[in-house]
Amino acid sequence: MDLKFPRTTIVGKPVPKNAIYKHLEVNAKMKQHFVDDVVSIHWLYKLAPSTINVEDGKLVHEIVVFSAVLKSKDCPDDVFLFIDQNMPRHVVFILEFDNRYKVLLNYKEWKDGQNGQFRIIKTFATDWLTDNHLLLTLEGLNMDALYETLAGQVSGFGTNKAEDTKRIVELEGLIDKARREVESIQKRIRNERQLNRQMELNREARGIKKQIAQWQNELQELKQ
Repeated sequence: MDLKFPRTTIVGKPVPKNAIYKHLEVNAKMKQHFVDDVVSIHWLYKLAPSTINVEDGKLVHEIVVFSAVLKSKDCPDDVFLFIDQNMPRHVVFILEFDNRYKVLLNYKEWKDGQNGQFRIIKTFATDWLTDNHLLLTLEGLNMDALYETLAGQVSGFGTNKAEDTKRIVELEGLIDKARREVESIQKRIRNERQLNRQMELNREARGIKKQIAQWQNELQELKQ
């Protein structure tokens, strides 16, 4: 598996699982996940101003790319979420199982810069891919832009700006919530005997559907 990144970015070192236990506050359940679901972890690449021709970012200073060989295709993503929340740098994971690969990126922002803590906004992941379809392009003049283009590729959004990516995540959440509200209203309509109340609920549902349509249009524009 080769992402064809510049040779200057290659690290190619194994990361002992006990090194993760040692440096992170791993609870018993999470440690068992490592034992049961992860065969090995390797540090593949280091993306930083010292390894590629980009300027430092205001928020992103280094991106590490790890590979993780899995024992099960259904390994819970919370293993990698946990690592990411506690690692003071930005991370891209290449998960491997049965000669298939999935790119996972926990899109995150600083919660506490002094203590190196992040808030995960959304976990993005590709489908399982064959080796020849495993492609990531490095684009951007600084580390912030480089991270955003990677997030845009893994998410499938095609974005390269933080404000666009975050807005898409927000819109998708709003649309999902609104659709559940419409389903709930429609269920109430079916159970409602009074005609005037049915009409009132129908108006409410139509209003929410109109809002959903507006959000979907904005979503489509952002993803173009």
